[in-house]
Amino acid sequence: MLVILYLALCILSGYWGRNTFAGPVGFFLISLVFTPLAGLLILFLAKRREPVAEEEE
Repeated sequence: MLVILYLALCILSGYWGRNTFAGPVGFFLISLVFTPLAGLLILFLAKRREPVAEEEE
């Protein structure tokens, strides 16, 4: 039961980190390796990624 909760928090951290420097997979792995709480702390300190503007021809 605790493993399922741990993985759910890691997935949630990855989902919330989808617009940051590491992306969703990066934040999932950060949370998995350290703890979901550490991953969320890094997430709150991370800057959001700016959308890339496409150049018009």
